[in-house]
Amino acid sequence: MKISALLEKLMTPKALIAINLAIILAAEFIGGGTYFAESGLMHAIAFIFVALIVVRIFSDYAFSDHILRGFLKIQLGFFLLLGLVHVYEYIGLHVLMLNHEVVEFSATTSYFIWVVGVLLALEFVYIIYYKKSAALISVLSGVSMCGMIAIVSLNIEDSFMYSFPPWANFMMLLAIAVFGMVGIFSTLRVRTIMPVFREYSYYAIPAIVFLVLSAMAEYFEGTHTLSAFGISEIQNLYIAHFLVYFALSFLLVGFGKLKKPQGIYAECWEAMSKVNVHFNY
Repeated sequence: MKISALLEKLMTPKALIAINLAIILAAEFIGGGTYFAESGLMHAIAFIFVALIVVRIFSDYAFSDHILRGFLKIQLGFFLLLGLVHVYEYIGLHVLMLNHEVVEFSATTSYFIWVVGVLLALEFVYIIYYKKSAALISVLSGVSMCGMIAIVSLNIEDSFMYSFPPWANFMMLLAIAVFGMVGIFSTLRVRTIMPVFREYSYYAIPAIVFLVLSAMAEYFEGTHTLSAFGISEIQNLYIAHFLVYFALSFLLVGFGKLKKPQGIYAECWEAMSKVNVHFNY
């Protein structure tokens, strides 16, 4: 499946910069600067970005290569979750009128799960390259599953939220920051052993940073910390989502770089693939 020429043009760095600037200006000025928040349009835009990444992953990639196929399949699964969470945020806050604290904590937890997903995808590459056991993948899968169970449990019975200690939100934010840092170092590491990930890493690393910053903004929104500095809840919401848009924009470009390499790298990639041809994911 190939992306249409129009979509391909929209996924260039210059086009994405222009799109993000247009979104920021529209959000800040249309409807007195509140329309995007009150209508839930902020969540819809995030979902569109995620949907474009899903299309990007499915398009023009070397799915015949078992290493890239496994890496991209894991990424795809976690991006689908991220997209569903933004749909859930819109429905939960604007249709079902769910507990705001539960929705915010669920969104923050989904960012944590996505960062764990990044580590899972990278670990998949490492177990092939270094012929390691899949023990860490099992652990990371368990951690992500616990996060999903927490989200579902909270939305079935929101009273669980009030049984959490006051520092639970901060600990989730800290976990996102720590796992994000590990994800950055893992990305730096993978590009040194497999050149096909080099250009991808230039975009994936800033994306992780922006997602961690967005989680911080979500935390501040839930704790109303920024109100002491004169920043309204709507502006806090905008900041959190603008950062998410930046992260997803970087990934839109980054996944475009993650194709089967050409030239001298192609020979190395092909040779390594033959060595590991018996590994089944």
